Amino acid sequence: MESTDGFASLEAIVASFENRDRNEAKTRFDLIDRLLTEVLGWERPWIDVEERIVGSNGYMDYKLGSKGALLVIEAKREGISFELPVGLTSGVHALKPLITGTLNKPLRKALEQVRDYCAQIGVAPAVVTNGHQWVAFLASRTDGTAPLDGRAYIFNGLKSIEEEYVRFWNLLGPVGVSAHQLAAILSAEESPRPRPLSSSIREYPGTKSRNTMQSNLQILGQIMLEDVPSNPTYRDAFLQECYANSGALSQYAELSRELLQKRGELLVNSSGVGALPIEGKAGLNSNLAADITAASFSRRPIILLGPVGVGKSTFIQHLIRIDARQVFEKALTFTVDFGREGILDDLGDHSVEQVERQLNDKYGIDIDSQKFVEDVYRAEMKRFDGGIYGRLKEIDQTQYAVKRIERLEDLSGSRSAHLKRSLERISKSHNKQIVIFLDNVDQRSREDQNRIFLVSNEMAAQWPATVFVSLRPETFYESERYGAVSGYHPRVFTLAPPRTDTMLKKRVDFAIRVLETGGNVGGIGEGSSFGLSSDELVLFLTVLSENFRKNKQLMSLIDNMAGGNMRRAMDFVTEFIGSGHVDTAKIIEYARHNREYTIPQHEFLRSLIHGDGVHYDPRNSPVPNLFQLDRPESRGHFLMMVALDFLADKGSVGQNAGYVDLKDAVSYLQGIGFPVSSIRYSLNYCSRFRLLESPTSDVDVFEGDKCRVTSVGAYSARRLPELFTYVDAMVVDTPILDSAVRRELKDEYGLLGRLDRAEIFKKYLDDSWDVAGIPSSVWDWRRISARLADDIDTVRLRSRLSNRG
Repeated sequence: MESTDGFASLEAIVASFENRDRNEAKTRFDLIDRLLTEVLGWERPWIDVEERIVGSNGYMDYKLGSKGALLVIEAKREGISFELPVGLTSGVHALKPLITGTLNKPLRKALEQVRDYCAQIGVAPAVVTNGHQWVAFLASRTDGTAPLDGRAYIFNGLKSIEEEYVRFWNLLGPVGVSAHQLAAILSAEESPRPRPLSSSIREYPGTKSRNTMQSNLQILGQIMLEDVPSNPTYRDAFLQECYANSGALSQYAELSRELLQKRGELLVNSSGVGALPIEGKAGLNSNLAADITAASFSRRPIILLGPVGVGKSTFIQHLIRIDARQVFEKALTFTVDFGREGILDDLGDHSVEQVERQLNDKYGIDIDSQKFVEDVYRAEMKRFDGGIYGRLKEIDQTQYAVKRIERLEDLSGSRSAHLKRSLERISKSHNKQIVIFLDNVDQRSREDQNRIFLVSNEMAAQWPATVFVSLRPETFYESERYGAVSGYHPRVFTLAPPRTDTMLKKRVDFAIRVLETGGNVGGIGEGSSFGLSSDELVLFLTVLSENFRKNKQLMSLIDNMAGGNMRRAMDFVTEFIGSGHVDTAKIIEYARHNREYTIPQHEFLRSLIHGDGVHYDPRNSPVPNLFQLDRPESRGHFLMMVALDFLADKGSVGQNAGYVDLKDAVSYLQGIGFPVSSIRYSLNYCSRFRLLESPTSDVDVFEGDKCRVTSVGAYSARRLPELFTYVDAMVVDTPILDSAVRRELKDEYGLLGRLDRAEIFKKYLDDSWDVAGIPSSVWDWRRISARLADDIDTVRLRSRLSNRG
């Protein structure tokens, strides 16, 4: 609703109500309802009335907001309604003079009542009204001013509302309330979050230096684990030895096995589309092999559905070269990669260009060669010869040739139409099926994914080809209802993540074999085309392989923080190899003397948190700062952990595959005093770090109607805050609200100094918890704090023993 839409309604309301009895309850509530819906634009589903306040006998007359309460209204309806001083003009007024004395008691009681309601659910904007007069104030503040010592914006009568209609709309309409317009007018300069310790570090975040061995190892590790598998020399051997079947449930996941099994079901099955797992215990789903042929006749694409990084590209290569090799040997296969390109102006043109190039490079077919074009359009050129220009062949050979060229140019001018005709001719002349994979689609935006799906439908419907397209489950869920998929009935196969430990061990063992054989793996090739030989890397990878096999604590960290994304898990490992935060020489020395080395969780976590930096930097780290807050309130340090705990607990019951209605989550968090703005900030922060996921948004979970905790979120909330390594890193990024504590915290590099700093930070969090007012029955920081204290003591003891040795 636009602001101008409500003015005509307001004029009618003013004419109807201006002279009625202000103390008549029904008239007053009819008036308020109409002003809210017809004038301010609050939709009926956003208005809750007579909602009981938990833990009291009170009721909120009106609670407004689409997802959680944004505005609370107290409507006086019994006894004597409050009165404002005669002649009081509309505008900003101090509240104290209006609520002091016996005559002003009704207004004071109303303000106190709504203030207490708002404090309980974390809402700042509030209104007390008798229908005609509106007193809008901030019932919850962070600027050090008591709510009733502050100011209010007063509309003293319907005529005043009419005269200041734009102001009325801006302050109390849904758009203005969401934009905190009332706070902008009434609040003093709100205290900002204090700047974190990082702001005082001269070269933050800094660059962690590596010695020559570490630098070389990291480069070699990236080549062996990332580049070698894509090299044609090793491709088949890699696919044969390193492929890990999808769907094997992790034994380390923080989420339950039952929930993991159901996580993909809701998005697909609720759409009414029959989705089949792409692999089972017996291997490749037999329906898929049959559909490769059938899809070209059904004229619809086959969707490969799986999360980002699950291994869809590897599956496609394994399908082509291993699982269904006999099928694809009789086909011409093309892969259109949407992940390696930058901004694409036309996704359809990109697909055409990729297929054209691969026809030429892989199969030696140039669809623009004279002979080929003549062959494709033989029927059209036969008609040309029988047409008006045909006689030129006898009269003027040169002109005849020019006209033929012009006609062929017209026929082949549309690249998409020409490629379609070319594929039809190739399929028939070679007696081979055409199969096109649109890969890495899930790495693009949702809008691009929708457009690419439409491209796949056009290809499947018009080209003589079986078309595969890879999508994310969330994109499919959204598009099936509201976007590109909604008008089609595609064939869908789901690809679940493989076991992370299995995938990593196979990759590392393969890299060891390549290095140890000089590249001659299984008799293929003539030695490593990379010219590598690294005894140190072999030793380091051997340690990794053993740890992937039996170090449960390490694998729990990697598995959960990767969250089913195999690409991220591999990035974690390549970052660890040669990290400046790791004692690489010590690990290699252990391996050189055949001594077992168990990689400590804290050692891997430190490389994960810091990356190439000296200090934690949330812009470059995959690890979130769960103590971050958006406003200077102590309880904010715990909001993310409380939210993740609630969502994990709520999502573990029922048949919703872990999803929780966002409205329920916001209502719960408001019920323990968190404002909507802080809830939104925290949930979006969690979404950015993949702690939460929503079916309809990657950025703002408030755009959707539900969300759920990922394994990254469950592990981060339950395990990380109790570790010294984590808290030690987060202290530089966390705004400290206590100025005395801020002065104590320094930039520390030595272990003992960092341990002392972590204890100061822990005590600060303990004190913040004591004044946060969050019931321990909801979530209890003290349990985490006790385990954190134990870990700090353990690290301190280990340091002392090491120094003695």
